This record gives sequence, structure tokens and C-alpha cells, in this order.
Amino acid sequence: MASGANKLLVGVNLKMYMDREQTLSWLDAAVTGLGSIDKDDVELFLLPALPLISQCVEKTFSSQLAIGAQNISEHDSGAFTGENSPQLLAQMGCEYALIGHHERRTLFGESNDVISQKIAASSRNNLIPIVCIGELSKEEKSAEAEVKTQIRGAVKDQKNLKKLVIAYEPTWAIGVEHPASAEHINTMCALIRSELEDMKIENFQILYGGSAGEGLFEMISQTCDGLFLGRRSHNPQTYVAIVQECISIKAAHL
Repeated sequence: MASGANKLLVGVNLKMYMDREQTLSWLDAAVTGLGSIDKDDVELFLLPALPLISQCVEKTFSSQLAIGAQNISEHDSGAFTGENSPQLLAQMGCEYALIGHHERRTLFGESNDVISQKIAASSRNNLIPIVCIGELSKEEKSAEAEVKTQIRGAVKDQKNLKKLVIAYEPTWAIGVEHPASAEHINTMCALIRSELEDMKIENFQILYGGSAGEGLFEMISQTCDGLFLGRRSHNPQTYVAIVQECISIKAAHL
């Protein structure tokens, strides 16, 4: 499945950087800026802080901007104090669930097994899983081996996977000034695509994250289906400009 066959997808993870007023203000500006964009050209999602999900869903109800959760439990319900039920999140209007982010792996000790369970939980609750994959080392052979292990550990036993998004984020490129090189991104995303095809995963999209911003998608659009944005999208005008740039590049390569 070539990248050009997939619809463009651009996502934003706000983490815990914005308070309520900042988040809703960003959302108002983004929805207004995206108003002239054709829904057929791109799929968009935003991952706000959990307490603001309901308000964000209400604000984006008639727009093309879908809302997702930054984390979910592998359990739908039960005695799991403090966890985020994927069942409830779906009922609240969430459409996506972020799974396996580097911060969840390192700060909260999430293993590939837990990540696999969360992917299954998202799928059975009709949430689209966004699975973060990324290596610790820049060395090519080591990076390839680690990424293969992460993909197979997370995805290999999925039985009812309707759709999958892979967010490739090399951990050494998260939160720094410059993203990974286009050559490195293209090599790794081609590897990810090959692995998923070998595993007979049919409906998937691959995003690049890790200090992604303006000017990058032009160089990686043949292997990536879009971008997963962080701090560089905190200005809503910059975010809209990146989306418009990606749409133009995708259209030029069709």
C-alpha cells in the first residue's frame, strides 16, 4: 500500500501544556482557520488534556477536527481507580486514542504487552489507535531492530483491528529544535510500512512526529501519510498553515 493511496492525516498532541482557557482559545482559532479546508482533502485530530475532552468535542462537533484521548486504560470498566475508560471516552465523542507514547513508556513503565492490550481496547470501543513507535538510538541497525520489535510486540496479536495509525517518533528527536533528517525518516517509515504489510495489516496510516513542523512534509510525503505535531502547533495560525501546506503537497503528488 503506497503512501499516495492513503488520505492525508495531521494530528496534534497538546500534552499538559495548555490550561482550559488556552485550549479552548486555540480550538476556536483553529476551527475558524480550518473553515475553508475541504473535508475530503485531510483528516484531522486533536488530543487535548482529558478534563477538557467533552468541551472540545462540543466545539468541534460540526468541524472536521476529531478529538482523541492522550491515554486509555486497557480495561473498559471495573475497579481501576484513576484510569481512563475507553468505553466512556467513546461515549463522550472521542474518535482516537494515543497509545504507547515515549513518555508513557518511560515515565509509567508501559510495556509492549500493555500497549497491545490498549490497542485491542481501543478497537473494541471503536476508537482509532494512534500507536507511537520510536527508537532510542540514532544508529541505523539498532534503530531498525528496535522499531521492528515495538511494532510486532504491539500489533502482532490484534484480531479486530479496523484501522491503525502509527506515529513514528524517534525518541531522540522529541522536543528538540530540529526533526530527524528526511533520509532517516523515509528509511524508517518505509520499514514500518513493510512490516505492517508483512503482518497483513490492511488499513493503516503512518505519521511522523518528533519536532515536526513547516517545510518537513515536502521531503517525506512519499513514505508518510501526514504529521503528528507538538509544540510547533501551539500557535493556531502556524498549525493551520502546516495543514494547508500538507494538503498542497499531497495534492501535487497525486
